[in-house]
Amino acid sequence: MAGNHRRTLRGQFAEGTVKRLIVDDGRLNHGYKVVKFLISGGPGASSYDAQAVLSLDYDSGVTWNWGDNRQIGWASQRVADTSGAQPIMSVLDPDHVVIMDLYIQGIVGTGTGSDPINYLIELETVDLTDDETILTLIKERSQDDPR
Repeated sequence: MAGNHRRTLRGQFAEGTVKRLIVDDGRLNHGYKVVKFLISGGPGASSYDAQAVLSLDYDSGVTWNWGDNRQIGWASQRVADTSGAQPIMSVLDPDHVVIMDLYIQGIVGTGTGSDPINYLIELETVDLTDDETILTLIKERSQDDPR
């Protein structure tokens, strides 16, 4: 696998929703590796504390589960008080490649509202062999997925 170019996805989504970030270009031997995943609660939100999950499946859930193959990134930002934010905590599975689509979802504060969450995701292109493509497609599914 060799990386070539970088692509940036950035925007905003409302907590309690799942946003589909389209990266599928129709070529199965072409994928992306997430190299950066940052989030922040939006200005004017009920709380600046935010957390989010980056996943390969729409139904992976907002609860962090590092044992779920579909979840590949986790990020949070905590604001202790009005004096300012603490650094963003971000963890990425180092052994992942995105071939199909990418999804993001998260919560702000207690997760009972519809506050905005900002995100910035940096991707690096990856060329795959046929064997690597098959293994990556298998890993994109949950181990208990009945499909």
